[in-house]
Amino acid sequence: MDKPSIIVVASTVHPNAGSEPGKGWWWSKALSKQFKLHIITQSHSLEYCKDEKLPKEEGWTFYPTQMSVTTWRIPTGYRQYAMWLDEVMEIAKGIISKEPIKGLCHITLGSFRMLPRYDRLGIPYTLGPLGGGECSPLSLLFSRKAPFSHKCSELARPILNSTFALIPSLRKIMKGASMVLATSLETERLLRRMGARHTQVVFPDAYDQPVDVEGIMTLRRNQRDILPKCIRLLWQGRPLWWKAPDLALTALKAALERGIKVHLTMICDWKSPVGLSIKSMAGDLGISSHIDFVGFMSRDELLQTAKEHHAFLATSMHDSGGIPLIEAQAQGLPCLSPALGGNRDAACPDSGVSGSFGNANDFSSQISKVLSRWKSHPEEWLQECEDAVRFSTTFTNERLQNYVRAMIYPCFSSNSDDGLMRFKIQSITTPLSDRS
Repeated sequence: MDKPSIIVVASTVHPNAGSEPGKGWWWSKALSKQFKLHIITQSHSLEYCKDEKLPKEEGWTFYPTQMSVTTWRIPTGYRQYAMWLDEVMEIAKGIISKEPIKGLCHITLGSFRMLPRYDRLGIPYTLGPLGGGECSPLSLLFSRKAPFSHKCSELARPILNSTFALIPSLRKIMKGASMVLATSLETERLLRRMGARHTQVVFPDAYDQPVDVEGIMTLRRNQRDILPKCIRLLWQGRPLWWKAPDLALTALKAALERGIKVHLTMICDWKSPVGLSIKSMAGDLGISSHIDFVGFMSRDELLQTAKEHHAFLATSMHDSGGIPLIEAQAQGLPCLSPALGGNRDAACPDSGVSGSFGNANDFSSQISKVLSRWKSHPEEWLQECEDAVRFSTTFTNERLQNYVRAMIYPCFSSNSDDGLMRFKIQSITTPLSDRS
């Protein structure tokens, strides 16, 4: 039996990248289990996918756009993206006029702030996974050692989001969607306010790399006796204040004051304004000698570095996805995280630190307690390493395929209705939005 045909809109489809290009590949792969794909994308996606077997085996048809988005600097980036979306609409209309199309999935770029008028195409459509509705909790924001300018921009973020939520055309697009997938509870609430009728929180990324659970646990068992001597923490991120590298510094300071022997490796661009500020802050706190400031490295080098550490500090305030946490846990690293945005679902709840915190001092105090416990009882750290690495194995493309079967396929089924869709959604064993 032939698969039903759908249009997939993905700004970039890249089999070996993360972020939006990676999502284009991961979700296309998941969708192709149920549908024949007509993919509208930027022309460089064809170059990225030309040597891959899957598009050929599954019969993906690419429709490259002439327009490309070359920058995300405001306003140029948004102007280019708007022009790209106009071309997407024209291509979609052409496909619909020639092919028996059952529906359309807009999977990337995953932003609710600018979308084409899919409600005018006359076919069912789904949106997402969409992110961007996440915001820094005020209690954490004001207690951090971040610049005042950053705190002001974070305060403006929910106001800006709420302004976009009032745009009539965006509200019509949201209301007309058969399903809108969100990357976090915060974004889902915003999409609901915009008029989305059917929403669901999903983890947007896939981690299909093999995870050597037994090999990792052998490595960690060999490190158990080293732990009481010095606990090595790893932090990695782009030089952005909302990645909250300052929280890593305050956590280190608190642990040292508690008498815990701990060393922190931070991987970032230290020549950037944020990088220079963090190095200066570490000096002011008197903890520079306990930190290795390392520049960006290749993925293989990063994974090797992770093997040499004992836990991963994931301090971001509002990432949509959480692949860095999954990669760290795949190396047996428990995560120490406020678990905000997409990181809420990426952090193993039975390992390290993940949860709501009243302020930065509360977060640092909780980390110190966990590090102290690990120092006294290394076997508990070892168990949390195993919990973390096994948790990382659940974020495969099969997870996205389950989302597609339960949430997207019913939207394009000829005999589907709202009741069937709700039944399909409820049939998922553990919806991410229900996890505590």
